[in-house]
Amino acid sequence: MIGAVVYKLKALNDDSLPEFHGQQLHGLCFNILEDFSAQLSTMIHDKMSIKPFTSSLMEFGHDTVLRQNRQYIKAGAIMHWRLTALTDAVLQAFLSVKKGQLLTMGNLQLQVEDVITSPDIRNDAGIIEPEDMIAECFSLPPVRQITMDFRSVTSFRSGTNDFPWPLPEMIFGSLADKWKAMNMPGVIDAKTIRSKATTIIPSNWHGASRRVFLSQKRGVTGFIGSFTYQVDNLDADLRQALLVLAAYAEFAGIGRWTAHGLGQVRMSIG
Repeated sequence: MIGAVVYKLKALNDDSLPEFHGQQLHGLCFNILEDFSAQLSTMIHDKMSIKPFTSSLMEFGHDTVLRQNRQYIKAGAIMHWRLTALTDAVLQAFLSVKKGQLLTMGNLQLQVEDVITSPDIRNDAGIIEPEDMIAECFSLPPVRQITMDFRSVTSFRSGTNDFPWPLPEMIFGSLADKWKAMNMPGVIDAKTIRSKATTIIPSNWHGASRRVFLSQKRGVTGFIGSFTYQVDNLDADLRQALLVLAAYAEFAGIGRWTAHGLGQVRMSIG
């Protein structure tokens, strides 16, 4: 199974976080994995270049204040944190977190108020078998266009440089790479996807470039926004493969540093 889990968290003390705190959340992910299975955590950390999970940034409420590139949090503040798991083992690790459990991020103490997996509660949560996701995609009428709504900064790598533009071959090629790396069912060849995706026409978009810092000395240039790709000129098999990859994007994220808060995306079709 793969899934998206949202933790509802309550701050137990006053503290602050960097405006972009993906590095801190990445460390908290590994704390959760370590508590569940030290062997699993070590294997993911040391041997997997494409991580089998993604992390959103913390979703803050009105009881926190952003000032001078830091998010100031008061005791009692409620936050939500969305994680996705791309393998069953990681999903079980994220589901092992229970209500009332304490999580620590630096000096910030967080109590788990709820573990949300139902899309009826939050439409960005849910657990599904990959085969069921594929079957749902195949049951839909032929898709004409796919819209990607990039909720956090997304970036690719071109040589030694960041590439902050959502070329279709990079979008769908990145997803095909993750599909293969996670041993997802069926055969989706990344080389073929990249080659044929060059014929996709972006039909509508609005977005902007952004630069964020994972740490004081590590900056990433990327983009945010909504981009629509016209696919009705492609053959039926390719359109189905692209639709499956687009559905997978909501779990897998797109581009680099998705385990640090980048590349969070939602998909819609027309």
